Amino acid sequence: MFNQIKSWLSSKDARPFKLLQIEPTLQCNLSCVMCPWTELRSEGNAMDLATFDALRPYLTQAKSVDLTGGGEPLLSPILLEMVQAARQAGCTVGFSTNGLRLTPDLSERLVAAGLDWISFSIDAASAELYNQIRQGSNFDRVIANIRALRAIKLRMRKMNPRMMMVFVLMAGPDSANYHQLPTYLELAHSLGVENVIAKNLDVILKSSDNERRLFTHHGQPIPEIEAVLAEASRKAQLLGIRLRTYNLRPIEQVICEHDPLRSLYINWQGYVSPCITLSYAENRVFNGEKVFVPCQRYGNVREQKLEVIWQQPDYLAFRNKYIDRLRAANHGIVASMLNGNHDQPVTLPDAPEGCRSCYYLYGV
Repeated sequence: MFNQIKSWLSSKDARPFKLLQIEPTLQCNLSCVMCPWTELRSEGNAMDLATFDALRPYLTQAKSVDLTGGGEPLLSPILLEMVQAARQAGCTVGFSTNGLRLTPDLSERLVAAGLDWISFSIDAASAELYNQIRQGSNFDRVIANIRALRAIKLRMRKMNPRMMMVFVLMAGPDSANYHQLPTYLELAHSLGVENVIAKNLDVILKSSDNERRLFTHHGQPIPEIEAVLAEASRKAQLLGIRLRTYNLRPIEQVICEHDPLRSLYINWQGYVSPCITLSYAENRVFNGEKVFVPCQRYGNVREQKLEVIWQQPDYLAFRNKYIDRLRAANHGIVASMLNGNHDQPVTLPDAPEGCRSCYYLYGV
């Protein structure tokens, strides 16, 4: 942690942005039971070429580009052009997809364009449960599309895109799926998938989604879920799959993994925010209570240059809160090393208002 904090405070990289997350579209072809963005959608919620053109000059300032937002990237008519532009700028580029529209022809073009990674959102190991959760999809077709991508990579002798699968762990009468995680790893292995991410349902905007979450707020043990995760960990090691899981008990982090000091989010309209949650999620459920947090958008790339938006006083004030937290953590670690008390708690300044009620800050 000490070295990580030092790198945050002293980074002077030639590419100042670690990540530009660019939302190709807010539209989606599915109606997933846990999706937080469904009510925000309407016809035409897609980034146009003029908005993306306003971002092109800044691609060379980013290490990575993630073409994922609140919708399905494969619905964007300019997705392939976005991938090509990011690769030509020297960025690592990928996106998350439900995979339903990933035809063999499109897979071949994406491989040829140099796509670095692709993440498939699949929340069950069986067709029946998957189709119940991801309504409007077709499990067998998605699995066939992933197999086809793997075959195309082999035929074209390409290692990329690296393939990942993301499993949103849930409870609830219509979505309980966590028990399928060990079997899910076997499915991923059979598809040639190298990485599996088992994440919590962490963007909770509705009371019904709060009932689906698996993590606890009270530090109580969750033996059944922990047993499944332990079995999955053993299965992943046996199969040679990298499995990532998250905390079941929220623990406040110094800075969330979205890293708003070096990353930013641009929605389909061109509005700039620290992350997707702060771009959209005004009404949330946090610790079982309804919370209102105004959206935090600091400018639009169609109206201002990105470097001007990045230096907006309100945006600077937002980031400075995290810089203060990092410095406090840094000083606390040094003090504990000097006095030999490694368990000494560190008092952190408050995080920005919009982050205090976001589960990303608590490592779940």
